[in-house]
Amino acid sequence: MSHVTGYESCFCGKTVVIRTSWTDDNPGRRFQSCLNFKRGGCQFFSWEDPPMCNRARQIIPGLLRKINKIQDELEKMKDKNARLVLLQEEVGKLKSQNKKLIICVIVIPIVLGIFCVIWSRFKRSDANGLSGGSRFKMVA
Repeated sequence: MSHVTGYESCFCGKTVVIRTSWTDDNPGRRFQSCLNFKRGGCQFFSWEDPPMCNRARQIIPGLLRKINKIQDELEKMKDKNARLVLLQEEVGKLKSQNKKLIICVIVIPIVLGIFCVIWSRFKRSDANGLSGGSRFKMVA
């Protein structure tokens, strides 16, 4: 991260910016440099913060690696969670379709069974001599 300080100019006359070093020797230590330092600007450089003690230089890089690892794991978990949400939505749709199929699997055989029973009775009544489809007695 860098920002313009507005207080100094570098060797090429541009306003200097404050940047943060993330090297193992100077983790988190801020310095001033030319705005175009990384793109061929002048070689202006000045530390903003004092040097760190040896203990800080030993501990901070390890902490940064741990933070980066945790952030990577968090991103992976967010991706997995998004996939789980999509899968849960898909499961809901499939359950709805499954209910419809179960109804069809239950209702269709019942309707066919009833039809077969009626059809067999109709056939038997024709075989017993009832003609013209009048299977019912007329009561007067």
